Amino acid sequence: MVETLYNKDTHTILKRYNTVIKTYADGSQKIKSSTYSNFKGHSRKGTLGGTVSDEEWQRLNYKNLYNSKSNLIDLIYHNSMLSEWEYFVTLTFDPNEVDSLNYNEVSTALAKWTDNMKHQNPDMAYVLVPELHESGRIHWHGVFKNVPYWNLEKARSAKTGRLIKKNGVQIYNLTNYKYGHTEVSEIQNQEAVSVYCSKYMTKDMIDLAYKKRYWSSRNLKRPTKEYALFDESTLKFYIDSGKVTYQNDKSVFIESDFDIAKKLFNVIE
Repeated sequence: MVETLYNKDTHTILKRYNTVIKTYADGSQKIKSSTYSNFKGHSRKGTLGGTVSDEEWQRLNYKNLYNSKSNLIDLIYHNSMLSEWEYFVTLTFDPNEVDSLNYNEVSTALAKWTDNMKHQNPDMAYVLVPELHESGRIHWHGVFKNVPYWNLEKARSAKTGRLIKKNGVQIYNLTNYKYGHTEVSEIQNQEAVSVYCSKYMTKDMIDLAYKKRYWSSRNLKRPTKEYALFDESTLKFYIDSGKVTYQNDKSVFIESDFDIAKKLFNVIE
């Protein structure tokens, strides 16, 4: 259960909670609990109370990036249980075709391509993550399934003509894509690929403020979320039931959260 409060200033209903329970397609659950309360139903403006310091702004950016990583992993993992992902894909942009330094231009081209592919493959599902390369150019990595009308050719070395493989897995080129170079491989591990995709979501992406941190097709499902206000004994009882994987969040986003979050992302990268 959550505690319901009424905010007289904003005339909104607030729900106080310290625990989020996610349920996945196979019935498994993950529980995330904090030592402090969160609220559903109030704005970030109300939370910050007006002026925002640079440190607070950076802290929020790191926290949002952390949440985006978690949501990305959940989305890919949950949908792999409904039907397996088929391909891991890397898409690049030839500067002669698209200004790959410009997020807006790259996004426009990518949207046109995904719309075209969706028209040809009506059940196509995907999740794509932008990667900000050291050169400043933007690449995309992601997972796809239900693409029977893709044209895949085995990749070969331009010098030797030999087939290109990575870790023993054949690499393909996608001839349906005209904006630049592609690399496509068949997914070997459904669970691992969700975490692998999230590694591209680094602290460099904070520079893409107000941009989408990942793209996903509308036909994907998300794990259900329940919000609760648990005391220690209730939390322990729920965990001891054996149904959930527990994640203690008490040290991540409290007093020294900015430094901890930076350290966290350095480790993840």
